[in-house]
Amino acid sequence: MSILYKIVEFFVWLFSPKFKCKNPEALPDEPCIIVGNHSQMYGPILGELYIPGKHYIWCAGEMMNRREVADYAFTDFWSFKPKWTLWFYKILAKIITPLAILLFNNAHTVPVYHDIRLRNTFRISVDLLSEGNSIVIFPEFNEESNNILYAFQDKFIDIAALYYKKTGTILKFVPMYIAPKRKEFYFGDPVSFDPSASTKNERERICTYLHNTITCIARSLPEHTVVPYRNIRKSEYPKNTDEKLGDAAARNRRIPVDYSGFSLRKLNDPRFKHVKLLSGWIAYFALYFLTENLIPYEKCHVVHSIVDDMIPFCEYFAVFYVSWYVLLVFSLAYFFFFDVDSFSKLQIFIIITQLVAMAVYIIWPNRQDLRPEIFERHNIFTWMMGIIYAFDTPTGVCPSLHVAYSLGMWSVWWKKKNASRLWKAVLFIWVVMISVSVLFVKQHSCYDVVAALPLGLLAELLVYWKPYWKPRLMGKRSAVLS
Repeated sequence: MSILYKIVEFFVWLFSPKFKCKNPEALPDEPCIIVGNHSQMYGPILGELYIPGKHYIWCAGEMMNRREVADYAFTDFWSFKPKWTLWFYKILAKIITPLAILLFNNAHTVPVYHDIRLRNTFRISVDLLSEGNSIVIFPEFNEESNNILYAFQDKFIDIAALYYKKTGTILKFVPMYIAPKRKEFYFGDPVSFDPSASTKNERERICTYLHNTITCIARSLPEHTVVPYRNIRKSEYPKNTDEKLGDAAARNRRIPVDYSGFSLRKLNDPRFKHVKLLSGWIAYFALYFLTENLIPYEKCHVVHSIVDDMIPFCEYFAVFYVSWYVLLVFSLAYFFFFDVDSFSKLQIFIIITQLVAMAVYIIWPNRQDLRPEIFERHNIFTWMMGIIYAFDTPTGVCPSLHVAYSLGMWSVWWKKKNASRLWKAVLFIWVVMISVSVLFVKQHSCYDVVAALPLGLLAELLVYWKPYWKPRLMGKRSAVLS
């Protein structure tokens, strides 16, 4: 790497926007392919200076060849300028040739061509992934799609098939939205390549997901000017809120998981393996039946606190207590059909709390004797509590799974990037009220609630240990796909 390149790189850093990554924890720890909007010169600059971790960036091979730079740069960068200015940009294209050769041949780039040499691009990319590097790709080309993105070239998806063939590892694609006017960039939830599906279908599925997710991230942000792929007049730059008619990606932020072709025989397929996590409920109900029926009531330790005697029975809290079932089913179902990664994390969180709690119930059987013997009033709320008391015995109460599950649901929703702030605020209040309700309907002691907190923390650490605590290499890597 030449000294002159380092000098140029410094001045680029000095005078370009200082981007901030708003959610670096969204990047997987293993090598992946990061797919973003080009944003003209901002994509390469951001890739060079700000994307975390070790990575190489696809670069148009013509920008690395002295004989091809001028023609390619004029055609790709400036051919859309007003006709009376084109003479100036033809000269500019020749002037920048030495600079392009300096930058793109010294940076950590992978040359990309649209002919037979593309095979070499794929080979280099697979080798770099195998060595622990991620690949950054800006796949837009000159075909309008919506006011956030142009259409995507899709051949880059084939890297995942080659990588799987070489290593047996499933590659993830991570959507990235660059907002130069906000000096920020954002990562979306990754999507995994399915080696059991045809490459043609995977190109369409993954590109559609990436395109829609990047669009949705842009739409979810406060109003700002979008820097488009084409180098058009600044007065024509769109806003992220300028929805076009027929723009399905903008109107439909929920991208359903494709379960077509699912059968029990395909549970080991990468696309459906998360379904196996539902078996955790079978194990839980089996253990619940055993602990409820095999451990005598009189041998259970009574959990009681002085604070419990200070809290009156209030049947109106039955609304929040019962709403826990609604929130649990809704969260699992929503994630199951629209966000596999969040579903897996929530289900693993639940399984961890289930196993630990059941172990406690077996090793240290416990119960509470807080329920009122009779209801002073009879209304729909006491009717609901009567039903709950009938099927849910007061044994196996410490720690409270009602509270522990609530912590898990809150944690997963809080980390979901396209969930609105209003929903997160409502959910926080909802979880707090659920946790309080277990005390007022006399289903749990204060000790049960307190014991659920370290249980939730344990599950949180086990589910999110790497994103929270594993140091990330903040390396600089490089430059640009056209």
